[in-house]
Amino acid sequence: MGRKILSILAGIGVGMLVIMVFRVVILSYYPFPDELTWQESSDMNIYFNGLPDAAFVMIIASHGLGAFFGTLITSLISRNARFTNGIITGSIIFAIVFVINFTYDFPVLYLMIDTFLTAIAAFAGSAFGKGRKVR
Repeated sequence: MGRKILSILAGIGVGMLVIMVFRVVILSYYPFPDELTWQESSDMNIYFNGLPDAAFVMIIASHGLGAFFGTLITSLISRNARFTNGIITGSIIFAIVFVINFTYDFPVLYLMIDTFLTAIAAFAGSAFGKGRKVR
């Protein structure tokens, strides 16, 4: 039971770390304007609406890779029910991404692609990790 919880927490941590590294890179390329604040959702909407398509591609990549590596790590650490534990981790990462995506006014095409690819990446990471031999 302890290893199961540890594997899920480790997977969530790795997935969120991958997403945060991408976010730091995105913010270095497309900095947040000084006249806007992080606390106001209207300011966040102004910022996101001003981003170019390349920034959204990077955000989609961060969510997909974060979900993939998070579920992969969970599946590799788990001893029993490796696929199930990976799916649990993927569901948690997916839920976090889903809430963030639908909190602000993102473009509809971005929302559809990001939601779909994050779910597929989480499933793929779990399936790939389940098939590996780990002692």
